Amino acid sequence: MRRIRRIVLSVLLLTMSLASCKALENEVVASLGVYESREFYTSGGFQDFTDYAKYYFGSAEVVNNVYFTKVRERDFAELNRLLDNFESWIQIIRRDDQTSSVVVNYDFERKIIDLEDYIYVESEEHTWPDGHISLVNYNVYIFDWQTQVLYYFHNNI
Repeated sequence: MRRIRRIVLSVLLLTMSLASCKALENEVVASLGVYESREFYTSGGFQDFTDYAKYYFGSAEVVNNVYFTKVRERDFAELNRLLDNFESWIQIIRRDDQTSSVVVNYDFERKIIDLEDYIYVESEEHTWPDGHISLVNYNVYIFDWQTQVLYYFHNNI
């Protein structure tokens, strides 16, 4: 009888723990509504990884969105700094593995960014003992208004 209780209790606990697990959802992407399809490419592991994704929307909820703001002229310098960093990581990954999915499928062209588009950026920098400052973690979201495509760039070292 005790053994049956333990088994039943174990099954109940396991069921409850699995039920409480929810697939991780990117709340920034979800804020735009339901996307029709996506392409997601990644390289790396637990603490050191690079992601590039494209989310295709039929009609995104970007105007008055809590995350996104319309691109302004002054945003281009920061976007270029972040994209330069991201592309330098793509080059590093390419040297180690030319067949990496993020390397093979990275196709972003900056010329598509204009003042009709929307962006959201989260970034973290670290100051090293020698005074050098470097990006250590960032998420860049660029929503191309004309094509209704959200581009996502992530790097974490």
